[in-house]
Amino acid sequence: MTNIYAALEIGTTRTVLAIGEAETGGRLKVACHAQIPSTGVRKSQILDINQATQSVRSVIRETERNQLAAGDNLTIGNAFLVVSGQHIKADPFKGTVQVEGAKVGADDIDAVTRAARQMALPRDRELLDIVDQAYGLDNLGGIVQPKGMSGRILTLDTLQIHADANRINDARTAAGGAHLEIREPLFAASCAAEAVLTDSEKRNGVLVLDLGGGSTGFAAYSDGYLAHAGVLGVGGDHVTNDIAHAFQTTQTQAEELKLRDASAVIGVSGGEPRVKVPGSSPLMESRTISRRALDTVVNARLKELLRIIRDRLEELDLLHRLHNGAVVTGGAAAMRGLDALIQRELGMPVRVGTPLHVDGFANERNPESYAAVAGALLYAHRNYEEKSLFQSIFGGFLK
Repeated sequence: MTNIYAALEIGTTRTVLAIGEAETGGRLKVACHAQIPSTGVRKSQILDINQATQSVRSVIRETERNQLAAGDNLTIGNAFLVVSGQHIKADPFKGTVQVEGAKVGADDIDAVTRAARQMALPRDRELLDIVDQAYGLDNLGGIVQPKGMSGRILTLDTLQIHADANRINDARTAAGGAHLEIREPLFAASCAAEAVLTDSEKRNGVLVLDLGGGSTGFAAYSDGYLAHAGVLGVGGDHVTNDIAHAFQTTQTQAEELKLRDASAVIGVSGGEPRVKVPGSSPLMESRTISRRALDTVVNARLKELLRIIRDRLEELDLLHRLHNGAVVTGGAAAMRGLDALIQRELGMPVRVGTPLHVDGFANERNPESYAAVAGALLYAHRNYEEKSLFQSIFGGFLK
């Protein structure tokens, strides 16, 4: 039976469910996917379990309709959970062992790998991923494969990504209320990176910026591995809120202004110097606001976000190692002028990151917004290839 996988994202602005199917030759395609507006979620965290559960139920129903329309008959029992939010942290940890003989052997490598997985986390934290970076031997670092080398002390540097366990459990509860079991939680930014990056980009150094509604995740790669990652509590919704506050509009009006008229760079969007704000009701007259003032509000928030990321990368001596520049993913990646602002603030080339290694999103208006769920499907495909996560008949999971 062909292996099929599911990925679920309960985001600030939308809830997404995607079903991936392994094709002959190992390529992965998205057989079906759906998204609906999220409820009960703010800043990438669930604030109302019942509303979040209803969002999961709704996206399952929408997926069911799309799948039946395509003539498929599959039912999901569980899904990989794409996780973001400012509660996610990435900490370095080094495993250290003494080499048993004169040269490093397979047993020494196994021992240092085990030692690198002994970082103690508080009870309220849940491990999402451990990334092996590079080995060290005595005073020599940056070793890719130490087997057969001479030395006394072997080390392994890792990056350990972990999250607030309670927030993960809230997502499990919301999905469980819709009769969908969470298979494993995965970090959104590293999932997006797996979907949109090439091996060459990872070797040469590249930064992935995953801009969601409630937060922005980032993942910096150098020498072929994930060197640093994190999440900042600023996303597309914060830009919308700034517009609403500055111009005394509703959230709906502010979102429309952001998508239709605003630019992340001041004075480059063109068009009339003033933009129209429709009345919030039939009894309210429309008005206009300055386009330059609108761009200024958007620019200020996004520039602040990028400068925080730049400062962090500079502190870690990573910024100058990102030779392939930045790749932007997520729902807010389509914002006008964002690429130019990133290039200006970070001093590097920029491209929009559409999924490269998963088929099925190319016809979407903004395929970069599906990068994280595409990466989660890839993770499932690569790590659970022999395990079937689905039954053969669609239906019956909504009770």
